[in-house]
Order: sequence, then structure tokens, then C-alpha cells
Amino acid sequence: MTELSNRRSRIRQWLAWLLLASLLAVMLLIASVVSLRPSVPQPDTLSGSDVRRIEQLIVDNSPERFSRSGERQLSLNAEELNLLAAFVLANVPQTQEFAARISLSGDTALASLSIPHQVGPLTLYLNLRARFAQQQGRARLLSLHAGYLPVPRRIMRSAENLAGDRLEVASAASRELAELRHGVNAVILDDDRLHLTLRWEPDILDQLRTQAQQIFMSEQDRQRLLSYYTYIGDLARIAAQQGQTVSLQTFVPDLFARASERAPNSSAVAENRSLLQALSLYVNNLSIHELLDGIPDDSVYSPPALRVTLYQRQDLGRHFVSAAAIAASASAGIAEVLANSKEVYDARYTSGFSFSDMTANIAGLTLGDAATQTEAQARQIQLRLRDARAESQYMPAPDSEGDGMSEETFIEHYRDRDSPRYQARLSRIEADVSALPLYSADEPGLQENQSR
Repeated sequence: MTELSNRRSRIRQWLAWLLLASLLAVMLLIASVVSLRPSVPQPDTLSGSDVRRIEQLIVDNSPERFSRSGERQLSLNAEELNLLAAFVLANVPQTQEFAARISLSGDTALASLSIPHQVGPLTLYLNLRARFAQQQGRARLLSLHAGYLPVPRRIMRSAENLAGDRLEVASAASRELAELRHGVNAVILDDDRLHLTLRWEPDILDQLRTQAQQIFMSEQDRQRLLSYYTYIGDLARIAAQQGQTVSLQTFVPDLFARASERAPNSSAVAENRSLLQALSLYVNNLSIHELLDGIPDDSVYSPPALRVTLYQRQDLGRHFVSAAAIAASASAGIAEVLANSKEVYDARYTSGFSFSDMTANIAGLTLGDAATQTEAQARQIQLRLRDARAESQYMPAPDSEGDGMSEETFIEHYRDRDSPRYQARLSRIEADVSALPLYSADEPGLQENQSR
């Protein structure tokens, strides 16, 4: 009996030591992976000139005609890559606290990423470090570290393949992202630069615009979007009896009245976001079937195609609603960069720079931002647009002086977009938009939320 008791005692001691060793191993593993300090400090807030440089990068690396297929060569240095990374992280939901840094040296690259996580009063950082080098004619990932812990190459490759496989069998929206990924024909590191060869397809901008709005859509978002899209179809069928061209005003009050009715049982922010996404699809003649899987071929989801105008111009309606939807879905920063890049591109290659389009862009992104900031503000926007009686209540009359300027004429008049003359013109448009009563915080609940 004594021998049996001793044996049980030794087993308990052995189990206790095993448990202690396991705990120590876990603690050492955690200590190896996370840190109390980020390896990459938070970057400074991007300045206006930084954002305009990003817009110019987009334009400079675009083909001369978006309608032509073919390959496009991009070449970016470390400063440009870091600028783009900072912009993306600052504007994509749930990544604003991340920090990234990229360095290039000859045919190698080092990318670092710091991801914060709050644990009680402590902020812990997962510091990732990846090393790339030119091998066998393309840039390859050679090593990945999580803190001090190296990630085995087999796990790196398996994770990379699994992510790609899941992307290609996921939703229609995700498959479009996979197609964009396959459009990168070559990634080369050389001469302290990253060189990309892209297969450019005519509809790539529509894909990117759709992804900017829809990439973070949940199942609840999907159902809300469908609800608003079908309601837009009902409104469009009634309007079609009067003609094929209608004002945006045909839809705005009824849609926001519907949102205000649904908001008590839902999130006003989420309702406004789905409303603007659905309206953007319709105004831009994009089918709901191109965005969501499993939608039946039913007339309910095939509304009549009407020419929706703002101040009697279809292009202004599209600029306004697209900017609002992107600002509501991604961020106002992304919406502004996409809109401004398009105007600079137009000045260089197509119809010319348009301050009318800029007015619609600014008004749209202001609406999208205001409609999704706080629950109180979102409900306030719903009530005000429910009672809107004219287009001028959500967009001021367009500033059309000098519309259609070529790039040469723009430079002659304004030098560049950092010039005091251009900034003054832009400030006047922004002031006209801000002066609309729609965006004034004149009720106590709204004032309180905006002051926080």
C-alpha cells in the first residue's frame, strides 16, 4: 500500500513538473512572438502633399487608355511603397493602428509589420518581419519571423497556397480579387526598386471600385443591400412610367425614409452604408448578380435601367453616389484619392479636368462620411434626407468655371494641385458643401457625439 502511494505521489509530481514545463514553454513562446514595443513606430499623419503624390502615382502608372487591354510596367522605390502602405493601413477598416516599413537594397527587400493587441492594461505587439529576394527570375519570400521566432518555410508555403485556394473558391467578390492577383505577371526586385508587370484589362477599374465598397461585407450587410436594391427597383418601375431620365431626387427621400423606419431595429450606420452601396450599383448600371452569389434570375433583381441625373447631368449623379458609397464602405480618404485621381487622369487623357465633378465628389464623400460616423449622426442624416425637397439640399450647385481643362491648361492656370490658387478654389468648394444645413450639428444629441 505504501509503495502504491509513493508511486502515485511520484506520478503527481511528474505531472506537476510536466504542467509547469508546458506553461513555461508557452510563456517563452509568447515572449518570443509578442513584444511590449513595436518594431515599426506609428508613421506621421499623411499630409495633403503626401495624398496628392499618391494620386499622381495612380495617374502616372495608368495606361493612356483604360479601354485597351495589354501589359503595364510599374516601378516603385521604397519611399513610394512606404507611402502607399501608410495610406492603405490608415484607410482600411481595422488596420489604422498597424504600422509597416519596407526597405529595398539591390535585389532584396525587407518588410516589417507591427500589429498591436490590447490585453488588459498592456498593449502587446506582434512584430512580423519578411525577407524577399530575387530568385529564379522573380521575387520570392525567403524568410518570415514572428517576433524572434522563425516561421518554418513549409508553413509559409502552405499558408500562402491555402490563402490563394480559398480566395479562388470564395464569393464572387473574392474571386475578382483572385483574378486581379493573377493579373500580376511578374514581380522583380532590382536596382533598389520593385518592378511589377500587370496584365491590364478594360474592366479592372470597375472591379477595384466594387472591391473598395464590398470587401468587408457580412451576411447581414448582404441582406440589407438586397433589401435596398429591390426597393430601388420598385421606385425605378414607377419612375419609368414618366420617362427614362430621372433626377437622383426620385430615390433619395424615399430611400432614407425607409432607412429611418428600419433603424430602430438595426444600426443606422449599417443601414446608411447598405443604402448607399445599393444606390451606387443602380446609378452606375451595375448588376447585383455581378456582386453577390446566389441571386436568382428574377425580375425583382433586374430593375429598369434609368438615366439618373444630378443637376441634369448623369456624370454628376455617378460621381456623387460612387464617392458616397466608397466613403461609407471603406473610408473618405480612399474615396477622395480615387475621385481626385480620376480628375487628374481626365485632364491628361480624356475629357479634361472638371471642377463640377470635384464638387460632386466632395459632396458625395462628405455625405458618405457623415452618414456612417456615429449612430446619432447617421439617424440625423436619415431624417434630414427623408425630408429633402431638392438636390441642392445634399449637393451645392456645381462649380463649373473652367471645366474641361487639359493638363497643359490646368498647369498654365494653377501650376499644380499644391499651388495656393488651386487650394483656394478647392477650399471654396469644400466650404459650399460644409455650409449645407444637412451637415450642420444643430441638435444636442448630434453636437455631443461630434464633440467627442
